[in-house]
Amino acid sequence: MSNFKILAVYAHPADSATEASGTLALHAERGDHVTSVVTTFGDRHHMQWLYDEMKKPESERDPDLPTMDIEVYRNFKKREAERIAEIIGVHELIFTGWTDHEVAFSWEKVEEITNIILRVKPDIVITHFPYRMSGGEDDHIVVGKIAMSAISRAGAKVPQFDGVEPYRGVKQVFFSFAGHEEVNSRNIFTNGVVCDVWIDTTSVIHKKVQAMDQLVSQGYQGTAARKIAEARDGRWGMIAGCAYAEPFARPTGITYDSLPMPERVLKERYIPNNLPNDALIASSVPSGTPLDAYRLRSQK
Repeated sequence: MSNFKILAVYAHPADSATEASGTLALHAERGDHVTSVVTTFGDRHHMQWLYDEMKKPESERDPDLPTMDIEVYRNFKKREAERIAEIIGVHELIFTGWTDHEVAFSWEKVEEITNIILRVKPDIVITHFPYRMSGGEDDHIVVGKIAMSAISRAGAKVPQFDGVEPYRGVKQVFFSFAGHEEVNSRNIFTNGVVCDVWIDTTSVIHKKVQAMDQLVSQGYQGTAARKIAEARDGRWGMIAGCAYAEPFARPTGITYDSLPMPERVLKERYIPNNLPNDALIASSVPSGTPLDAYRLRSQK
């Protein structure tokens, strides 16, 4: 297949930059249609910008800070997600406006994502890993569960009952990670969650870094973005045999018509070491943070 329709379902704006954004950038570059759903504005997560502003002398603070309310701050976060989407190449960005830190599973939320699936008709869905090995749940886990339920619900629609045709065209689901549940290995005999798909994102790591540069609200811009890319995506790349990579897990095993031998495997040649050498570029990516990103209200 070519020209995939890909639907990514995230809990927060930051997730759209830190999880799977390199993979989505690759697919956008090759012409696939990418839709991103951000279910909350992340307005109660990692409020570094507000913390930094409050430490400043009153005369140096953002002039709009005294009149800031939750809607103003949510719009601040919304603009971050919009800039991230533009950098990654997202074709449609959807906000559902759920309450941050209060995302509980409900059939109303499932139906909301179901309706998006029925309209977008994705071939691929990317969402959060819907389990926590250590127990407990957070927004990410619940959003992953809602997305999986929505896929099932979209396929169970009955025109005579629901007034819409079912959609059963999701060919594959990929769970993305942020460096928590998965183990640092691709050896299937390792205990824990071993990802079974690794995407080489070296060619687009600059886009991922500059996407994280937009997250001024959380303090992810600048050196933090480059540290994340080098320490985490670089570590994943070392595991996957490239400079930078993103790991995924699929919910079920795949049936093939014959033993799968992708072109990347067939072309692999021996080298004394597989260190990325001059492909280490994340630390030197120029800043992608516009000056407007530091202001509570847009100056445009």
